[in-house]
Amino acid sequence: MDVSMPISSVVPSLDGPVLVALTASFAPASLTDIHRRAARGSKSGVRDVLLRLVEDGLVHDVPGGFVLNRDHVAAAAVIALADLHGELARRIRATVDGWGGGVALVGLFGSAARRDGDRSSDIDLLVVSDAPDLEALIDRLIDEVPVWTGNRAQVVGLRSTELARLRRAGEAIVAHWEADLYAICGDRRVLGRGA
Repeated sequence: MDVSMPISSVVPSLDGPVLVALTASFAPASLTDIHRRAARGSKSGVRDVLLRLVEDGLVHDVPGGFVLNRDHVAAAAVIALADLHGELARRIRATVDGWGGGVALVGLFGSAARRDGDRSSDIDLLVVSDAPDLEALIDRLIDEVPVWTGNRAQVVGLRSTELARLRRAGEAIVAHWEADLYAICGDRRVLGRGA
């Protein structure tokens, strides 16, 4: 999965980023706004995609710009594909919820959190837990994330005492987590404890 634009795993053309841009709002968006949100292709390329999608009925050309036709039979599939990052987070959360407690924080960091990687990017996860079977829980995520995404999982598992020690030592990785961690469950304030 391309962590910067997950829809491209299924829709590898410029259509994917344009559709993601359209799902972000119910309000009409101008060509310029859609081009900026898509962050791919040329403005004329985005216009060509929009005109083709209008012809297919998936997009409406309305006063003020273009809007996704949410009543189209394909709209639900487009919306689901545009939310693959969210689906990954929901699956991780469901797995963690199945652990039965003892998890202080689970979150994405690195390119998956910033959404600036590509297909070869690892899915980096931080797990802070004092659960006695933490290693088994980490192994489960390492096994499941590649099945869900096609990407390798790198999971950093820490006990609260280990996190406190890293924080006291001034380890740069803790500041990195504080800056860009996308918390999936738990409380990100855990990162600041023990300073």
